[in-house]
Amino acid sequence: MSALRVVEGDARDVAAIMPIMDSAFDPAFGEAWTAAQCISLLAAPGTALHIALVGEEVAGFALCRWVLEEQELLMIGVAPRFQRIGVASNLLAHIIEHARSLNQTRIFLEVRSNNSALNFYSKLGFEYCGTRKYYYRGANGDRYDATTMTLNL
Repeated sequence: MSALRVVEGDARDVAAIMPIMDSAFDPAFGEAWTAAQCISLLAAPGTALHIALVGEEVAGFALCRWVLEEQELLMIGVAPRFQRIGVASNLLAHIIEHARSLNQTRIFLEVRSNNSALNFYSKLGFEYCGTRKYYYRGANGDRYDATTMTLNL
C-alpha cells in the first residue's frame, strides 16, 4: 500500500469526500452531512478540511472549526476499505499538530453515546466532559445522546 499523508483541502475538495461521507456514516443515525453543509462550513473563517490520502486516493477526511484557543472536531470519516489501518489516527495527529501551530489549548468533539469511536478517542487522550441528551436524530426518528469529549493540549 502507498504511504499515507494528510493534506489541507477546501470547498473545491468536497466532491472528493462525499463518497466517504455516504459510506462511512450509517444513515440510521443521521450523522452524515450534505455537500452543501460542508461547503457552507468551509466558507466561514476558522474552519479546515483535512484530507487523508493513500497514494492519490482519498481515504478519509476531517472537518474542524476553531475560535481563539479552542478547536472543535466536527466530523471525521474514513472509507470502509481504509478503516483500521491508522487513517483516523493520522488525521487526528495532524489535527492536533494543526491546533498546536495555532496556539490552541483544547480540542472538543462530540460523538453519539453508543458509537464505538468513544474507545478510539479515549485511547488518544480525550476525556469525557458532558452529555447532550437526545442530540442526534436517527432516520427513523429515534433520538441518541451525544458524549462531549475534550483533549487538553
